[in-house]
Amino acid sequence: MTSARVLRYDDLEPLPWRNGQGVTRTLRAMTDGGDWALSIATIEGPAEFSVIPSTQRVQLAIEAVRLEIDGVEVRLDSGEQVRFTGEQRVTGASAAESSRVLNLMYADGAPELRLVVAPTAAQIPRPAEAVVVLAGSLETGDEALGPLDAVLLSELPDHVCDLAGRGLFGVVLLRD
Repeated sequence: MTSARVLRYDDLEPLPWRNGQGVTRTLRAMTDGGDWALSIATIEGPAEFSVIPSTQRVQLAIEAVRLEIDGVEVRLDSGEQVRFTGEQRVTGASAAESSRVLNLMYADGAPELRLVVAPTAAQIPRPAEAVVVLAGSLETGDEALGPLDAVLLSELPDHVCDLAGRGLFGVVLLRD
């Protein structure tokens, strides 16, 4: 069986947002193929999100965060999410000293993606595109993953590998 691609959070280079008001670590870029991207962003203070035309976005809170989307406040606790377009005006603010969010983006016209949260590896829906450890641990058979590490399954035949673990997992899926 082919090994899944494991990404260690601590090995990912922190990169500034397009507008310079935040930092992100890229798990998967749109240039990797498939018209979708996945990253973990750190919000330390009020920060405007970049406008990214022709893009759909899903934001899942790893830690509590406050967003303002087109003037409407949205508060997200850990594991909660919101969907918005890349054209909408969004400002994020940490609910504490800093907050991290899982950011899924995909191009308009591409297959629609969604994020779900699973409390155990046994509850991770299959086939999945990617799994991010939000809390706890995950084993892929070959490797043990800790918080904020990820495994990309989109590169595997049938997008499936053996997974075990408990915690909280963010899972990227093609929408039914």
